[in-house]
Amino acid sequence: MKLRQFLAAFAIVGALATVGTALPGVTPTAEAAPGGYWGAISWNYEGRTSYAVNYGSERAALHAAKRRCGSRCGWFTFYRSCGAVAYKFGAYRTRVGTARGYPTRASAQRAAKRKAGPGSHVRGWACTSR
Repeated sequence: MKLRQFLAAFAIVGALATVGTALPGVTPTAEAAPGGYWGAISWNYEGRTSYAVNYGSERAALHAAKRRCGSRCGWFTFYRSCGAVAYKFGAYRTRVGTARGYPTRASAQRAAKRKAGPGSHVRGWACTSR
């Protein structure tokens, strides 16, 4: 988890250097419920993301991710797999790409970036235990 926190902080510093503004939200550490394989990621158009992994039910994972992100967040769930969210911030519009159900972190990140468009950056990802 320390490595994930370090990588999340590193990604945010890189995004700040690229975008040049202070973006809200840091991907928090999820508190997992033992024995589950459900995960969820919540996101909003300002770049805030949150995740929850290894919950016993889809509803529990979704509730945990939404609670951390806020009421104005979109969301998606996944089971025994990985998900990711990528953003492309423009002058007038933010494009968001989401990916769920991928076998690896890298494949989920590639899919999210492909959906968000060229020049996008991954802002959040999570994988459940298998």
